[in-house]
Amino acid sequence: MLEPGLILFRTGFILKPSITLSPEELAHLRALRLSKEETIIQIRDGVGGIYDYQFSPHSKELKFLQETKIHKKTEHKTVAIALPKGNRFDFFLQKVTEIGLDSVVFLVFRHSIRKEFNLERAEKIVKEAAAQSKQTELLTLSIESAMDWMDSHKESLVVFHPHRSEVFSANKLVGKIPVIGPEGGFHADEENWMETNQIPRLTLPGGVLRTETAGIVAASFLVYGT
Repeated sequence: MLEPGLILFRTGFILKPSITLSPEELAHLRALRLSKEETIIQIRDGVGGIYDYQFSPHSKELKFLQETKIHKKTEHKTVAIALPKGNRFDFFLQKVTEIGLDSVVFLVFRHSIRKEFNLERAEKIVKEAAAQSKQTELLTLSIESAMDWMDSHKESLVVFHPHRSEVFSANKLVGKIPVIGPEGGFHADEENWMETNQIPRLTLPGGVLRTETAGIVAASFLVYGT
């Protein structure tokens, strides 16, 4: 079977003998200069299902060719992070998707500057990055109150902290969820909570990192393990 000319993610996709492309998907095909030739369009459902369809420029319908099922990952790797500012948010989503992270929990801290995001737009960014990097599972996104979420996951947390004496090492992330705070730093109440609950706080070697940079570093260590 030939390599697909285009990979598209459709969450909740159900196998059909034939399908049609949406206007947006067709525009993407045209942008790649593939709309005037026969090619394979691969639909991925984001949970391990892969469906190959034959595209022909002479037909509006794509014909089903074959189905492949990829076993889901046995380990679920998550980063919890304050919302990055501006277009750094897009960059962060693209990179952690390409790395192969499983989920991101965006946390709203007391000093968070950004406290919301457009989920539909964010999921579109994730799908595009997943298609480019040929992922089979989609990164999942959520947003939570930092203190509430951290309190319910306190046994699993490791906090990246720029002002602690305990130096980071990759083995300290095994089975853990790294937490990255806002660029304004943690509030005194948040610091006190971490101290009271004996949450490990580690300092990365080198200089102080931006929020999204620390998140990408955390994702890299979680996925690649070095």
